[in-house]
Amino acid sequence: MATEEKIVVRQIQKPQKENVDTLVSWFLRSFDLSDQDELEPDMLKEIVGASFIGTGVTSKELNRRLETPRTTVIYHLNRFIASGLVVRKGRKYFLRATDMETTIEELQADMMREFNRMMEFAEKFDQMIMGDIYGRRKETRKGRK
Repeated sequence: MATEEKIVVRQIQKPQKENVDTLVSWFLRSFDLSDQDELEPDMLKEIVGASFIGTGVTSKELNRRLETPRTTVIYHLNRFIASGLVVRKGRKYFLRATDMETTIEELQADMMREFNRMMEFAEKFDQMIMGDIYGRRKETRKGRK
């Protein structure tokens, strides 16, 4: 069974003031992951920090550190995973790569692969449509004779 991933990228103006909090919020809004509360930025910072040192973080640790119900933590972790930013390895969650820059590069490569695949299908589609239109024109001409 093929897996499906959804990568949503919104064009959001970069923050005027660049600090960790504004940049994390900007990333989340750009990936359409922000519900306008403080949980997602705090979660992402925890995940990035744990990924950077190579330990990852469990949902239970996030639940305890963020004082948030575990079901809520898992809901947001699943959204991060679906976006491609976060991966699960065993019981721990990590940023897709060890840092945000590499994570974004990997997402960009994924999108380019998918767009290249779509271009192949678009070319085939155009050929099919043009063949269909050309075929109909031939039939129309035959009918007129």
